[in-house]
Parts: sequence; C-alpha cells; structure tokens
Amino acid sequence: MSQPLLDAAPASVPAPFAAPQAAGHAAASAAGGAGEVLLALGIVLLVIFACAWAMKRLRGLPRGGARVLAIVDEIAVGQKERVVLLACGGARLLVGVAAGQVSLLHEVPPDAFASAGTDTAAVPSGAAATDFRTLLRRSLGLAR
Repeated sequence: MSQPLLDAAPASVPAPFAAPQAAGHAAASAAGGAGEVLLALGIVLLVIFACAWAMKRLRGLPRGGARVLAIVDEIAVGQKERVVLLACGGARLLVGVAAGQVSLLHEVPPDAFASAGTDTAAVPSGAAATDFRTLLRRSLGLAR
C-alpha cells in the first residue's frame, strides 16, 4: 500500500516552515546588535582612557609618609649617561647612571649647599670642581 507523501493541506493555511516575516526581523536585529557592540566598545575604551588619565594625575601626588630618598638634581652627560644628585636623609650622594650600571661618584658634604639658589655662590670651590671632573672622567672610563 502506498501512503501519500504529504497530506494535502488547504491552500489558505500557510506552510509550517515558510516564515517571510522572520527574514525582515533578522536584518533589523543584526543592525541593532552591531550598534550595541559598538556602544559597549566605546564605553570600554572610555573607561581605559579615564583610568590612564587618573593614573597620570595620581602619580604626582605625595605619598602617605615622609620621603627618605629624593632626586635633588640631574644632568645628562651623554646619550644614556646621567649624573644624579640624591638626598638620602642628611647625606647627599653624587651618582653616575649609565645603561645597566649605577656608580657612586662622590659623597657630597651637607654644608656644600649652604646657600639656596642656583647662582654661582652655590657652586663648590675650584678644587672641588676639579675633583668632580676627575671623578666623572674616571667613571666614564676617560682616564686623564
């Protein structure tokens, strides 16, 4: 006996899997989904930039306690070499900084900076400047 492949359905009843209305909704929801993704991406980027700005602003704020170590002054003597004057408690240390190396050049007495300011009166005497020059040349490997 042969069974009919499909039952004959009346013409007024739509086919069960034919849904032309769903195709229109899929296109609309895809555009809405892309808008939501772009909005979320914009919010995430805004939060990242706000955190970076806040970290940049908070870096300059003083810390909770008294600072023990401070950079008094620094000067570049080469492309990657610097001479840095550090204040550690009551002592002042002159340090040479190069790529991958830090060397103590001289321990400066506290009374060497008795006058405040950057005029020539604050510069140590000629003998101390000559001593510094020889120390700097020796630390850079220029013996003379």
